[in-house]
Order: sequence, then structure tokens, then C-alpha cells
Amino acid sequence: MYRILIATNEPRVLDALNAITDWPGMNFHEPMIVGNAVEAVQTMETKRVDCIAYMLPQEEAHELNHYLVSRRPSLPIFQLKRTLEGQTQSLVEIRRLLDRLHMDMTDDIYDEQTVLTMLGDELTHDLLSGNIEGDDQLLGRLQMVRSMVDPDKPCLLFDFDLPQGEVYLSSQWRYGSERLENALRNNFFGRFFEDIYYAVAVLTPRHIRVMACQRQDCACETEEKLIARTQEHVQQVLENIKEYLGLDMVLESCHILDAMYLLTSEHAE
Repeated sequence: MYRILIATNEPRVLDALNAITDWPGMNFHEPMIVGNAVEAVQTMETKRVDCIAYMLPQEEAHELNHYLVSRRPSLPIFQLKRTLEGQTQSLVEIRRLLDRLHMDMTDDIYDEQTVLTMLGDELTHDLLSGNIEGDDQLLGRLQMVRSMVDPDKPCLLFDFDLPQGEVYLSSQWRYGSERLENALRNNFFGRFFEDIYYAVAVLTPRHIRVMACQRQDCACETEEKLIARTQEHVQQVLENIKEYLGLDMVLESCHILDAMYLLTSEHAE
């Protein structure tokens, strides 16, 4: 069973959490609860902790976040909610993530960071596909996979057409759209290139979407610099894809968004 650590100076936010009594049924031990950042760090240093949630004053939250970033970068973080329904959903989501982290990968050996990276790729694919409902869901999933992407900073959205996409996938590639997406992400765009994160989604055989996002730990760039840097990289990537894969990707549109949140279905509506 998984072990939860909760750090909060607001005991009332735990009312909804404590209303769920069947912890073993959800594959959790009773949560370990502490009241400040120091106690949280001490607990993580001395006991097994599978995930953490915290709601603390700004200074203490910053102290705890610094520890998590520097010492526990692979520890999943989930959100504390103030309603029973919201907290139940948060626990269901963190349990799913923990199940993925600890599942039997048969002959494949993955460390926690590798699995979190894979889950981060799934998250950005869902976002680019329009399958993230709202801001809160996006932020919660970014926290759980310990993403360094900053959803509040401007980002660029590229849409590409593949004129021969159907023929290419059926005759030349033959590995399916998921493998093509992985190849474009890993071998051409790269997840992080010069501190810009590139998310890739093959939506249909004719439609590929790419998002260029800024990191949390880097200064926010001006729109002009962000556009210039990402467009230069994208142009070089398109030339490499044409040379090595024989695939034509035609840029149909490029938009700058004030924040990643604008790609959720909540804002699309």
C-alpha cells in the first residue's frame, strides 16, 4: 500500500480527506500528517513516502518546494481540495499515477524519473488533443508528474499538415502514429532544447501539433525572442525530418498563447 504525507497548517482542509475511511480499499495507508515544512522534510528523510500534498503559508511552501525540487524531484505531488468530491478525485488520480510508477514493466527496467517523463508526454499529448478539461486539472497533473513546464508563461503552438501522411504511415513508416510521435519528440524536436520544452502530438495522419513552452526555473522571455528561438529550431527540425525520414511537414499556423491553460477545453468553449 502507498504512503501519503500531508503538510498543512489548516486542519479543516483535511475534513474531506478524513471522511474517506476505506484507506486500505484505495491501496493507501492512513496518511501521515504534519503541520509545517520542517516536519515534512524530517518525515521524508526518515520514512518511506510515496507522494505528498501540502497547503502551507507562502514562506514555508517555498521552503518545502525547494527541498522537493533539489532533493526529491521524482516524488509525486497531489493537490489538497476543500471538498470531499474534489479530494476523492485527487486521490484517485494520484493512485493511478503511483500504480503506473510501480507497475511491472516485464523485461523493461525504468526508473521513477523515466516513468514520470513518459507520463508527462501523455499529459502534453492530452492537452494538445483537447482532452484536458480545465486549469485545475492541468495544474494538478503537471504537479503529479513533477513537470518543469510553466503553465503561466507564454508558449507557441504550431500546427503542421502532412500532405502524404496517410500514404507515409501505411507504406514507408509502418510503425503507427504513436511510434512516429515518439520519434519526432525524442530524435528530432527533443523534449528540452535550449531551455524550451517541445511537446509533440500526432493527432491524425495529416495533422501534427507542436507546443513550445518555457520552464519554471528560467526568466520569462519576451515574445519576440521566444518566437525567434523556437521558429529557428523548428525550421532546422523540419529540414532534418525531411532528410532522415523523407517526410514533408508543412507549417499551417503558428500562434503565441498567453499561457498553456488556453489549450484546455474549458477555454476552448
